[in-house]
Amino acid sequence: MKFDHAISLARYNWPLYLVCFASASIGFFAAAMTSLPVPVRVVAGCGATVATWYAIASFVAFHMMFDRPEFLSGQWLARCVREAPRTCVQLSVCVEETTLPIQAVFPDSICTNLDLFDDSTMTEPAIARAKQAAESSDSLPAKPAALPLDDDSSELTVLSLAGHEIRNSALRRSLFTELARITTSHGRLIIAEHLRNLPAALAFGPGLFHFYPRSEWTTLATAAGFRIESEFDITPFIHIFVLEHEEN
Repeated sequence: MKFDHAISLARYNWPLYLVCFASASIGFFAAAMTSLPVPVRVVAGCGATVATWYAIASFVAFHMMFDRPEFLSGQWLARCVREAPRTCVQLSVCVEETTLPIQAVFPDSICTNLDLFDDSTMTEPAIARAKQAAESSDSLPAKPAALPLDDDSSELTVLSLAGHEIRNSALRRSLFTELARITTSHGRLIIAEHLRNLPAALAFGPGLFHFYPRSEWTTLATAAGFRIESEFDITPFIHIFVLEHEEN
């Protein structure tokens, strides 16, 4: 059983793991001190248990999402379309855990990868560390409000675990306007996202507020002219929206 991606993601998030382990150590030590009042020892023990839980649960969630083949193999994309698209565009932050092998899934398609990473708008330290560790790629740099592609140039557009990294709501709306511009009428937009829901709360604790609820993505998609065709989960932590671009 491999844990390569889980270990990498834990390394990118090392300050959070350091806080969890330090809190757990201090809490368990305080809980064991018989000289402290019982209520203090109980609170310390509970706090240590919670810190330990989130350190372990988040690592397990990373493993489920990225070390198993369900998501990163990209094979699930084939069931999101009626036939293989002639043109595909993938938008991600171009690190290994967010990039799908779309060309391998649709070998006869013309595929373009866009890198949405921008350190001025994506301020999460973990994603900056991941980008520093990422290998160079032939992806095109792209701004959410100005994608470097022609109108109606993509029959299949995939936004892969990058939307939540855009923290500005107006910029997210601009991105979806651009996604509608480049996606052909009746083309597909696939959104792969972490959601702010119960599984995220159990695995990541307060970190779930880095994600957005389902309603954020459905509202953005509908406003941009997309119709929700289907939805499904890949593990409890990755939600897939299959959207059709309605005819202009």
